[in-house]
Amino acid sequence: MDEGIAAAARVRDIFDDVVARGFRAQAVQGASDREIDTWAAAQGVRMVPAALREILRIMGKPRRKTPTGWFESSAFGVDSIDARDKEFAGWCVEEADERGIEHGMRDPEGMLVVAGDGTSASFVVIDGSDLAEPDPPIWVLTEAGSIRRSSESTTAWFAKIGEELMDLTRQHARRRGQAYYDVP
Repeated sequence: MDEGIAAAARVRDIFDDVVARGFRAQAVQGASDREIDTWAAAQGVRMVPAALREILRIMGKPRRKTPTGWFESSAFGVDSIDARDKEFAGWCVEEADERGIEHGMRDPEGMLVVAGDGTSASFVVIDGSDLAEPDPPIWVLTEAGSIRRSSESTTAWFAKIGEELMDLTRQHARRRGQAYYDVP
């Protein structure tokens, strides 16, 4: 099986698993390939890795300006992340470089910004040198100059967020059954 097709299938499997465990699929709306390509081009990028493209096909167009639950406190999607976010993410790398912080990114200028915290203080990105990979690593950048590889692959990052979402869902369900003073 082609690696890009396999990466997209892993994304679908992760999403389907979280839906089977209670996430409402209708809470998200996918972006078209044309919208995804336009979004990437606005960041000066010509290639979107297969795993990320599939995530955006599933949930790349938030139904409202606030997040839908999967990316609870993040700006995410073709209508939420733009060239300005890439500029701000670039400043995070500049801060690290000015401080002499080694980070390991090989092509930060060519990076693709995937998500942000909504305040321009931190960003989730794919290094420009990894864009040709079907399931590349995910990096987190902060305005303080912290840069770290947070996941070995885009699908691992997506699965981690899905698991965190399920944990929150279980917590909320537990709390609904208790008064606020009963929560341990």
